[in-house]
Amino acid sequence: MFTEEHKMLCYTIFYFVINFCFVDGSTSCFKNFCHCSKTDNKTSCFSLTFIPKIPEYSFKLQLKSNTFLHLDRNTFHNVTDINIAHLLLRENGILTVANDTFKYLNIMTELEISYEEKLNLSTLETSFCSVNSSIIEVLKFENNGWENVPKTLFKNLAGANISTLSLDSNHLSTFDATSVGLFHQVKKITCKNNAIEKLFITNGLQTVEELDVTSNQIVQLPNFCFKNGSTAAPRLKKLILDDNAIRSLTYRSFMCLGKLRELKLSYNRIKEIGNDIFLPLTSLKRLAVNHMKLIKLESRAFNCVSFQKLEFIQNDFRFDKYKRFDAKSIFRFLPNLTTLQMTRNYLPKEEYILLKMFSPLKNLQKLTLQKTSLSSLPDNFFQNKPFLHTLMLQGNSISRWNSTLFHNVTSLKKLNFNGNSINLINETSFPESMLASLESLDLSLNPFWCICNHKWFVDYLRTSKLSSKLRNWPGYYQCSFPEKLKRVKLINYMPTDETCSESDPTNTIIASVLLGAFLVILIGSVTLKCQNNIRNAIYLYRLRRRRQRRSVRSDLPETYEFDVYVVYCADDRKWVHEVLLKRLEDEGLKVCIHFRDFELGEGIVENIERFMNKSWKIVVIMSNNFAKSEWCQWEVNLVQERRRRRGKNAMVLIMLKQINSKHMTSALRTLLYTTPYLSYTKRLGKRLFWTAVISGVNKSYNDPPIAVSYIA
Repeated sequence: MFTEEHKMLCYTIFYFVINFCFVDGSTSCFKNFCHCSKTDNKTSCFSLTFIPKIPEYSFKLQLKSNTFLHLDRNTFHNVTDINIAHLLLRENGILTVANDTFKYLNIMTELEISYEEKLNLSTLETSFCSVNSSIIEVLKFENNGWENVPKTLFKNLAGANISTLSLDSNHLSTFDATSVGLFHQVKKITCKNNAIEKLFITNGLQTVEELDVTSNQIVQLPNFCFKNGSTAAPRLKKLILDDNAIRSLTYRSFMCLGKLRELKLSYNRIKEIGNDIFLPLTSLKRLAVNHMKLIKLESRAFNCVSFQKLEFIQNDFRFDKYKRFDAKSIFRFLPNLTTLQMTRNYLPKEEYILLKMFSPLKNLQKLTLQKTSLSSLPDNFFQNKPFLHTLMLQGNSISRWNSTLFHNVTSLKKLNFNGNSINLINETSFPESMLASLESLDLSLNPFWCICNHKWFVDYLRTSKLSSKLRNWPGYYQCSFPEKLKRVKLINYMPTDETCSESDPTNTIIASVLLGAFLVILIGSVTLKCQNNIRNAIYLYRLRRRRQRRSVRSDLPETYEFDVYVVYCADDRKWVHEVLLKRLEDEGLKVCIHFRDFELGEGIVENIERFMNKSWKIVVIMSNNFAKSEWCQWEVNLVQERRRRRGKNAMVLIMLKQINSKHMTSALRTLLYTTPYLSYTKRLGKRLFWTAVISGVNKSYNDPPIAVSYIA
């Protein structure tokens, strides 16, 4: 029977055969199972059951995908004479680690044990007593499936000068900094990609300068202050909280972090940044609040005078909604800001609001406004910005700017207009002194017009050194107009004085295009403003055409006692009684109004049904009050029933006041969607409105249906 002892004997024989028959000297590489690099001072071995002899230059030893069930000092017998400083153990199926395992690795400064999910932590804890604690600096335990870190795990390394500890990509639900408080000078702790919900930092972060807990499930920040008001993290300079579940911040969130220089809060669930959140961070230089669906910024949201770099990227924040922020004070407290990145937000359309926002940033050096829906730049945009050297405006809709915009701009070195709507560049677009001082200019992917007005630019490119500064030149500079030159590269467009003579139709074409655009805008504006009158006029025109083709029924059947039954809400009775009723009765129409015509002693339901049936037409007065009334909604159902029996023209709909969408019922929505609208406006359209109402009451059931919108 083949027992475990037989297996071990075979491994031993195999070990001696390999070492004495195939390995030639201490500097040879065990090539079939190891990769050795003298340049990198590294040896990496795989698919082995033992550690072979390796070259003497191997400063780093990586053991990946081997079979090492148990580690002890004999495991490293062949490398005891090698000065191994970095040891990596990954996916070796390790179960236990003996307490003498690292005894002969006297100069090991970095130890990584990763993807060892079966490793017994108790044996790992005891093995640390064989580590030279005066030398070891870096510990990495990643992707091991650990659910918690025992407080005593590192007790045998107490006083060690550990600079970096990584517990990334485990399954930790909490992190207690007490377990690392034994180290003498730990500076960096990373616990990325775990499931940490809570941080316990008491007595554990006294020497830590960087804490990274990216991609966890932290909802609430820990208290960084002791009860006596002193700080629990006196040396913390960098705090990374990206991709957690933080929902809100308060003034106390970052108290007692006076040394913090960099804070990252991206990919959290924060909706609002309140006043003075970052005020306690007196040393903060860089803040990143990216990829969050922010809806509100208080006036002192960025109140921190020490800020030098602010990242506010892809928050889709609506700076064009002025109730969500204060343009005058949003950057007012950032006098030392040098870098501002605002990619993928919505900047205001009004130029004076833009000036209000950016005018306090007098020390700005780099400004990124990529994909911010900008269509123009205000004339005084560069005023009080003497240090601005980089301006990134790619992905906007900027087509032109005033000739004075770039005057006296001497500091700018990089300018990016990639992917905008620029058609023409001429001698007034950029001062030649500025073009000479620029180091990089990107005008690629713009819809250039290859017309004679562009002659100056293409000539200047050929006679100056500007083309050497143009990014993506010449491949991404193409004509978009006229059609015959579409997709022709700008470098191949060569207009001459002869082709651009006075008879050249270019200016005529441009003038025609601009005139056509003006007429379209004018007609559109007039149509939008007068749409109600237009719709009423169209209705009356259709009605008269039908009357010309056949006679309209004007006499009422003897069975109808009333011409009109009015459905309305009590809150609208003033307009109904004083305006509508008077107008209809002046036209000789007999109107049924419930307050005067309903029979006493009868129920309200019976009265409504009886008098609706006695009326030739039903006029419905709609408003927000009407939509909120249950009685009115019941009457709408009766109107709908009558409509089904008698046809669309059994009613006239009057929109007294526009109905708010939150009050719109399904019955009202159906009624409005199935009945065409005629609308009323003041003054000029008032007569047209009443003509439409009277015609709607008098018309036969075969005429087009009518709905009227009354705007008081």
